[in-house]
Amino acid sequence: MKKNKIENFVYIILLIFLTLFFNFFENVYLVSKYSYEKRLIFNYGYCEKTSYGFIKYINEKYKLEKNIPIYNDDFNYPYSEAFIHKPKQEYDEKFIIVLNYNEKNSKIKMENYSVVEKFKNCFYLKKNG
Repeated sequence: MKKNKIENFVYIILLIFLTLFFNFFENVYLVSKYSYEKRLIFNYGYCEKTSYGFIKYINEKYKLEKNIPIYNDDFNYPYSEAFIHKPKQEYDEKFIIVLNYNEKNSKIKMENYSVVEKFKNCFYLKKNG
């Protein structure tokens, strides 16, 4: 009987420790308070980091049917194309999305494109000609 009480006590302490260590209550609060979209924008940024918000906005506004090349001039963040990539679809080479544009280090020559949409340093561009 005493062994069961000690075991139960250890399990309760372990449960409390894990609950606090993984911020269980805070995470439940955040999930219940904010929508899925807001949480993604908070974590991936609107026009910073991997710029989920800007990519999602362009995809919804222009109803993109083909894949579009996405370039992120901030190399500290992973590939952003996965947010809207459509498997087995070809790429529309007339348009590109440039995230975190940095004039000094960019591979994109802005004079070859016209700006369709711009927010801070994020661009949705159409190839000239």
